[in-house]
Amino acid sequence: MCLSYLKISRHIMMGSDGLSRLSPSNKIHTSVMSRTYSGPTTSDNSLPRDRPMRLSEIHVAAEHALRFTISDPHLWTSLSSVEEFEAKYIELTKGAADNYHRSWWKRHGVVLDGEIAAICFKHGNIDLAAKSYEKVCALFAGEGWHNLLAEVLPNLAECQKILNDQAGYLSSCVRLLSLDNGLFLRKERQAFQAEVIHLAYSAMKDPVPLDVSSLITFSGNPGPPLQLCDGDPGRLSVIVWSGFPDDITLESLSLTLIATFSADEGVKAIKCSSAPVLRPGKNIITLDLPPQKPGSYVLGVLTGHIGNLIVRSHSFSKGGPPDSDDFMNYEKPTRPVLKVFKPRPLVDISAAISSALLMNEPQWVGLVIRPIDYPLKGAILQIDTGPELVVEDSHVIEIENYSNTKAMEIAPHIEAEDSNGTSEDVSSVSTYELKQLVLENGQIELPDWASNVNTIVWLPVRAIDNKLARGTSAVYPQRQSVVDGMRTIALKLDFGVAHNQTFERTIAVHFTDPFHISTRVADKCSAGSLLLQVIIHSQVKACLKIDDAWLELQAGFLHVGKGDGRPVSSSFPLILAPSSRAGILFSICLGSMINKGESEALPVDSILNIRYGISGNRSTGAHAPVAGTSEGSKRELLFKSSLALQQPVLNPCLAVGFLPFPSDCLRVGQLVSMKWRVERLKTIENTSPSDHDEFLYEVDANPENWMVAGRKRGHVALSTKQGSRIVITVSCMPLISGYVRPPQLALPCEYDANISCTPPGPHLVCVLPPTLSSSYCVPS
Repeated sequence: MCLSYLKISRHIMMGSDGLSRLSPSNKIHTSVMSRTYSGPTTSDNSLPRDRPMRLSEIHVAAEHALRFTISDPHLWTSLSSVEEFEAKYIELTKGAADNYHRSWWKRHGVVLDGEIAAICFKHGNIDLAAKSYEKVCALFAGEGWHNLLAEVLPNLAECQKILNDQAGYLSSCVRLLSLDNGLFLRKERQAFQAEVIHLAYSAMKDPVPLDVSSLITFSGNPGPPLQLCDGDPGRLSVIVWSGFPDDITLESLSLTLIATFSADEGVKAIKCSSAPVLRPGKNIITLDLPPQKPGSYVLGVLTGHIGNLIVRSHSFSKGGPPDSDDFMNYEKPTRPVLKVFKPRPLVDISAAISSALLMNEPQWVGLVIRPIDYPLKGAILQIDTGPELVVEDSHVIEIENYSNTKAMEIAPHIEAEDSNGTSEDVSSVSTYELKQLVLENGQIELPDWASNVNTIVWLPVRAIDNKLARGTSAVYPQRQSVVDGMRTIALKLDFGVAHNQTFERTIAVHFTDPFHISTRVADKCSAGSLLLQVIIHSQVKACLKIDDAWLELQAGFLHVGKGDGRPVSSSFPLILAPSSRAGILFSICLGSMINKGESEALPVDSILNIRYGISGNRSTGAHAPVAGTSEGSKRELLFKSSLALQQPVLNPCLAVGFLPFPSDCLRVGQLVSMKWRVERLKTIENTSPSDHDEFLYEVDANPENWMVAGRKRGHVALSTKQGSRIVITVSCMPLISGYVRPPQLALPCEYDANISCTPPGPHLVCVLPPTLSSSYCVPS
C-alpha cells in the first residue's frame, strides 16, 4: 500500500511541480481524466466536442476524477495542500529508502535519499539535506558515476557552505576539482580553486587537514632509483601532478620515505627547502636528502600547507598513458625511488713503492689513490707525518694519472732520472697528466680530473736520523730490525657531496742508508801493517756511483803510505748495481796504545766517508734527492759510517785468567771463592816502573744462578811494569744445580782489543744439588 501511495505521490508531485512550467509539448496521460460537463445542454451554451479543455476545466476534471479514484481519507488529506502533500511524500520516500537499505538494495535507497535531499534543501532543512547528499555522493563516487556526481556534488557543497562546515566544504571543492575536466567549464573550475584559496588564507580557528590524494598525485622519476652510499646525502627528484586549473603554491612541502626491508625503521620525512609553485599538470620538484640507513625506500605521503590548510596526498601519479613510466597502477608493486648501499670501501690509498728510500735526503713518496666506483670530486687529503719525518715545504706536491698495471711492467727496469728525480719513461702512466699542488695547513685538494681515475700523489719528504751509520764485522753479519728506518704518514681523505665520507690510513715508509759497511782484515803484512778490507753493500734498488772514499782512523791506528786516508788502489768511479756489493782496501798499521781515560778527546771510532751519486726511479724506490733548483740537483752526496776497529789479540796489554776452584765439588748453598788473575803484558810507555795504574773492575753474574757475597765493582792498582800481576777474589754462592755459566770479570775502562781472556769465551761449571739434611731422615 505504501509503495502504491509513493508511486501516486511521485506522479502527482511531478505534475504539481510542472503545472506552471508545463508546455504544450509535454505529454500527460489524459486517459485517467474523463471529460464531464455540468449544466443543461442547450444549443446556446453547448460546447463543441472537439474543443480543447481550459486550464480551469482541467483542474475541475482532475479533482473530480481523484475523488472517485482515492478512497483513503489520509491520502486525500495529504493531497489537500502542497505542504501536506510534500510532507507525505517525504514520509513515504524515507520509508521506502529505509526498506531498500535494510534489504541491501542500497543503490535504490540512495537514489531515494537524493529525492529527500532536494525537498529538504527546498524547505531549508540544510542539515538533513547535507547528510542525504553525502550518501548520494558516496554512492556515485564509489560506482564511478562521475557525471551523476557532478550534478549532485555542487548541491552538497552549497549545503556545507551554508552550514559553515569549512572542512566539508573544502573537501567538496577538492572533489569537484578532481573530476574530469570536461564536466565543468574552466571558469567553474577556477571558481572552485578560488574558494579553496579564499578559505585557506582566511581566519580559521584551527588548521584544517585536507586530503588531496585525488587532486595532487606524485611518483618517482622514470628509470632506475637514486643510488647512494651509506652516509651520503643526495637530491631526490619527484614528479608531482597537479589537478588545479591554475598555479598553486605549496608551503612546507615534505615527503616521507618508507623502508621496504624493515618496518622498524618507521617513516622518514624529507623537507623541501623552498615553497614550490605547482603548475597544472606535470611538475618536477627536488628535495634535499639527508643521509639514510642502508636499504630500499619507497615514497610514502606528501604533505604541505596552503595557507592554514594542511594538505596531504598518499596517491601515486596516474598522469601518463598506461604504457608510459608516468602511469602507476595500484595493483603493481611499488617501485623503489632510493637505494642506499651497505657500507663498503669507497677508496683505497697505498704506498706506490715497497722498497727503501734514502735516509736524510729529500725523497719522493708516492701515494696511490684508487676510487672504488665512487667519485672523489673536491676531495681533500690531509697529511700528517710521524716523528722524524718532515715534508719539504720548499717543494711542491705533484699528482699524476696512474696505472697500476703499467707501473708493474716497468718496475724491474731502471730508468734515467731528470733533475727532479722523475723518470723519463712515461709508460707507467696511461694518460699522462701532471699537476703541481701546494700544501696548505697540511692538506691538499685533489683536482677534478682525478675524480674517477687512479692517481698517484708524489710527496717530497725527508726522514731524519741524527745517528751515524755504524759498520759491522764481516764475521758477524748485519742484523736489522723491522722497525729500523721505518717512518709513518697519517692520511685522512675527506670526500663525498658534503665531505661526509672519510677515509683514514697510516702508511709505513721504509728509509735506509745507501750503504752498509762491513770490515775484515784481509792480510797481515810482514812489516806490521794490515790490509783492511771495507765491504760496501748496496741497500737500495738504484744504481749507485761511488766517486771517492777515504777513511778517518781512530786512535791506535795509522795509515800507511800517503796518509790521506784513500784506498790502496784508486778504481773510482765505482758503479754498484742494486743490492750488490763491492770492496776497497786500506793499508793501516797499529799505533801506540792509549787507555780509555786518556782518549776522551780523541775519536772513538773510525769514520768512512763515501762521496757518491744515485740514479733511480722514484716509482721503484730510492732516487736522486728532490731538488728545487738546477744547482741543487748537481750537489754531491756524502755518506758517513763509523767503524769500530779493534786491535788484534796478538798484541794485548792485559791478560785476565780465570783460576780453578779450590774444590771440584760445588754445591748449591755453599760459598765458593771466584778468583781472576790480571797480568800486564806490556809496559806502559812514558811511565816509571814504580808507578801504578789504577783501573776499574766489575763482576757480571746472573742473579738467578749466583749470589755475590763480596763487592761486585771496585778499583785496583796494578804496576805499569810488564809482568806485574794481581788477583781479584769475590765470594759467590750458587743458587741452582747443573751446568751453569760462572760470573765473568770485566774491565770497563779498557779496550776489548787490549785484553786477552782465559778461557777466551764463555764456559760452564758443574754445580751439585745441596746435601740432604738429617732432620728429613727417617730411622729404619
